[in-house]
Amino acid sequence: MFKFQDRDGKILALRAEMTTPIARIVTTKMGSRPKPLRLFYICNVFRYNRSYFENLREFHQAGVELIGCSKLEADGEVIALLLFSAEKIGLEKVRIDLGHAGLLREILNTMRLGESEKEIFQKILKSRNTAKIDKFTEDFGISPQLKDLLLRLLNCKKLEDLQSISLNPKLAKIQRFLSELLEVNDILSDYGVEEDVFFDFSLTRKIEYYTGVVFEASIPNVGLPLGGGGRYDNLMEKFNGQKLPATGFAIEVEKCLWALKNQGFDVSKRGEPKVLIKSMSRSAGVEALKFLRNAGITCLLNFDEQEKGDVIEYAKQLGVNYVVFVGSSLEKSLEIYDINLGSAKKSRLQSFIKSMEASEGG
Repeated sequence: MFKFQDRDGKILALRAEMTTPIARIVTTKMGSRPKPLRLFYICNVFRYNRSYFENLREFHQAGVELIGCSKLEADGEVIALLLFSAEKIGLEKVRIDLGHAGLLREILNTMRLGESEKEIFQKILKSRNTAKIDKFTEDFGISPQLKDLLLRLLNCKKLEDLQSISLNPKLAKIQRFLSELLEVNDILSDYGVEEDVFFDFSLTRKIEYYTGVVFEASIPNVGLPLGGGGRYDNLMEKFNGQKLPATGFAIEVEKCLWALKNQGFDVSKRGEPKVLIKSMSRSAGVEALKFLRNAGITCLLNFDEQEKGDVIEYAKQLGVNYVVFVGSSLEKSLEIYDINLGSAKKSRLQSFIKSMEASEGG
């Protein structure tokens, strides 16, 4: 976090993520609202160390929180929503790597490692180096059963691969977490997205409040996670003492834009056609502006350029699709200039709107 002192000597911090502020709002202002809550946000956040991606220390997160439901169906819903959202904005070949914070935490506790040894072991897990895992388990006297479990989990690529793992009753808690992951896979199958989800036992999210399923979204050959999330069932309790389960995700807007450009997507052309209005009459121009905006079309008025050629050149520089030349009244046919075609035609405003809707697929 960025931390600093105010004039009274109090320590202040810029928000580094949005889940904690939302948890505070839910517990202090939304206690009486029916659960579960489904909330979304798009907001800027600040982090000191962002050197791995264009040195961004301020960036934007778009995310959702599903609060008040402990069922695994909630986890499946947010994971599917992340994939659907990525597809909707045009990203291709998005994959989800999925792990379980509780599973990894329970295995580490069963291994009876100190905090420093846990950190070392998690780094080894991330490297997926079996030789180093062998040496570590020997050095710290880890049982052959646990060592075998670690290697089998690392070799599982899909969630359904966990079906082959059966443990003795002493490891019942670990077996329960594996069963949860298999159920999540069934839920994702209902959404039709299970082929895009991969199991990664070594996956850990940097924020410590995660308690269950955790996941990251990425694109092959891009090399950076676009975002991620997971279940956090104990965070709300810190604010008002009431236990309230929750799950959610956040994606980084700048990374998504960067990934879209790398996939050849022209971000500048995304969205509805923009219209520049040039009118002989101010009142008629404002009337046309309101008419188009009420139809959901992005438009703006031109105040300065007088000559038709200058107006068209100005529209090209703005990246506008059409110029609408309005006379003294909207009752008459207007001249519509299509920037892309480089030609003009006479049309009424209603017909113009219908033609744009048809060209955009309704």
